[in-house]
Amino acid sequence: MKPHQLLGIPYRLGAEPDKHKAGDCLSITRTVINSYGINFPPTQRNWYRRLRRKDQGVFKEELSKWGMLVTTAKIGVVALCSSKDSYALAVYWEGGWISFVDQEAKWSPLEGLGVQELYYPMKQNFVMP
Repeated sequence: MKPHQLLGIPYRLGAEPDKHKAGDCLSITRTVINSYGINFPPTQRNWYRRLRRKDQGVFKEELSKWGMLVTTAKIGVVALCSSKDSYALAVYWEGGWISFVDQEAKWSPLEGLGVQELYYPMKQNFVMP
């Protein structure tokens, strides 16, 4: 699935956009990041177990293994965002963010989300042509 095709898909924890025509913040982030030729870690079952237990620390832990903190949004950047009482991911695309807003994947302007931290992939995460 191409990044623009993600817009409008419904939220469903654990869903994969290509297979289910729905997704979650991890699966849409991976879809966009992979479209740039950057490896994003495959989702692990234990991440979802932790999320169901309200353990939001999984986001920071895994993003820190994958990337480094940066201060500028650009192609390849993943944002850790705060939402009502938890964290979620957003991914840079077309000058803004793709993320789930009101249970639907939407594009938001850069200043439109509560971004806490930005992560950019380390060199080993780039796919060599």
